[in-house]
Formats: sequence, C-alpha cells, structure tokens
Amino acid sequence: MKLSTRKFGETLKGEKVFLYNLKNEYVDLEIISLGGIIKSLKTPDNKNKYKNIVLGYDNLKDYEENEYFYGCITGRIAGRTKDGLLKINDKVYQLEKNNSGNNLHGGPNGLNSKVWLGEARVEGEKGILILTYKSPHLENGFPGEVNFKVIYTLEKNRLNIEYFGECDRETYINLTNHSYFNLSGNSKEDIKESLLKINANSYGWVDKNTIPVKLEAENKFVQFEIYEKLNNILKSNHEQIKIVGGGIDHPFQLSKKFEYDIELKDEKSGRSIKVKSSEPIAVIYTGNFLDKKHNGICFEMQDYPDIFNFMPRKAKIYGEKQSYNTNTTFVFNA
Repeated sequence: MKLSTRKFGETLKGEKVFLYNLKNEYVDLEIISLGGIIKSLKTPDNKNKYKNIVLGYDNLKDYEENEYFYGCITGRIAGRTKDGLLKINDKVYQLEKNNSGNNLHGGPNGLNSKVWLGEARVEGEKGILILTYKSPHLENGFPGEVNFKVIYTLEKNRLNIEYFGECDRETYINLTNHSYFNLSGNSKEDIKESLLKINANSYGWVDKNTIPVKLEAENKFVQFEIYEKLNNILKSNHEQIKIVGGGIDHPFQLSKKFEYDIELKDEKSGRSIKVKSSEPIAVIYTGNFLDKKHNGICFEMQDYPDIFNFMPRKAKIYGEKQSYNTNTTFVFNA
C-alpha cells in the first residue's frame, strides 16, 4: 500500500484543500478534503490497463460548483426532503431549499461543499483516510451540532466507507457517497452496455419532483436479482422511466438475501463492482441530467429517502443517546 498527500488548491474562501492518494495493485484511489470527494478511482481492465472509472473534474474550481454532486459525501440528508420540512418529534425545521422547492442532498451548502480535516495512514495492507467536520446547530436549517467522521479504508480490491455522527440534541442524519461509475474507463462513453443486477424486493414509485410516494413490487421497469443490460431499461416506455428524464432515479428496497446488494459489470472491459451496505435502500441514478446523458451510474446506499413522509414508521432519531453509524463496501473486479 502506498500513501501520498499533496495540496490540491485553495477554495474561493482561502481554505486549503488536500488530495490523498491510496494505491495498491488493485486500486489507485484519489480523495480530496473538499466534500470527501472521490476524485479518481482507477482499476485494471482485462488487459491490465488501469483507467479511472468515476466521473469528476480536473480542478478545484469545478468541484466547488459541482452541480452534479460528483463523488462527494452527501448530506446531512441524502436525496430530497419534501418542501424542505424536517419534523423531529413535535418540532418542525425549515431546511434550505435548492431543488424545485425541496431540500436536495442537504441543501445549497451541504456537507459536499465543506472542507474536511483529514488524517491518512497505512496499516499493513490497509490504506486509511479519516475525515472529520463539525456541523453547527441549524447549519442549512438542520437541528443539532454534529461531529461527523467518515473513514475510507482501502484493502486489496475493497473500499469501505464508514460514516459516524455524534449529536448534541435530537436530529436526523442520512449520509451517502455520490460517485458516478463508468466501468468502460472512458468518460466519453455512456453506460448503456453495462449489466446491472439489483437485489431488491420493491422500489419507490416517484412523482414529477422525484419524491417517493409509494413502494411498488409488481409494476416494475427492471427485473430484480438478475443481470440486465442498462440500455434495455433506459429505453423502456415505463412511466417511471419517463418521469425522471428517461432513466433510473429511484430508491430500491434491498432484499438482503444475497452477499451483495448491487452488482454492475462491463463485459467489454472486464471490470465489475459489487456493493454491500448496512443500509436498507439503494437510490440508483443513471445520470439522466448530466451534460452527457447516461454517462455514469450512482449507487446511493442510504436510509429511506424523505423518510418522515415516505416511511415514517422506520424513521430513526439520533441524539445524545444514539449516535449515527453506517457503512458501505465497494468490491472491484471480484
């Protein structure tokens, strides 16, 4: 395992941003301290050629804008919170709005836009990066001061991301990573030839603002637990494909019957990804509104989106007595 750190640049506010490089014979990983963004993730193809399989930018200025949330820690709440209203027991908090009157991915100044404090080290075959950030009470409208910690651990061909939150009062947290994968290793290509397997038992039917409204197990646009070519799904005339811009942008309730929750492979390059999470949901997004449509696919492993409206009986409240802790593992070319 090799580890290096260098200055990546300074934000418009004058904050120093660092780039951490964890590298072994399986994965060459770059993460920046702005938003904990996975800037580059190189894996070998079937000819042992290493190429970057995540979408991103070359410079810090573009990452400060980052309208597509490339590669970042997403939150305090991933996904859309309807009308930006967060109800914790009997108290309602108005969150900052940034998407058709809703709060998306924590709002206009979410965790993706913060410069985190980083500490990196090597322990045997493990490369470890620990990022921390203290979010003050009512930042973006969210209640509670929260000490966040996100740990990236690279060991052989496995990347584990673990999320922690210590709160001083009752609040809600739902973090994820927002990397867009393109297994071809060529950002000029689309993802339509990739094969996707979703180990789920139902999915969230969404409205025109991509707010989940009900769980659906029958009227599906994708078959569960088998590999399907993405192009067959994306060209479907199913109303749920059309309503989100011609693709997938839906929460899938994971069945938890298999070793992995999500599997993706590209037969031409030989690359693959398998994903396993502690969380019940995978929000899958096929880049329907990227500059180059269907240029990448996101696996946002998380709790139920808009949970207090969509699945209130499953809602968790975090605070002094219950801290937040989840994890997701990505396995490459397994």
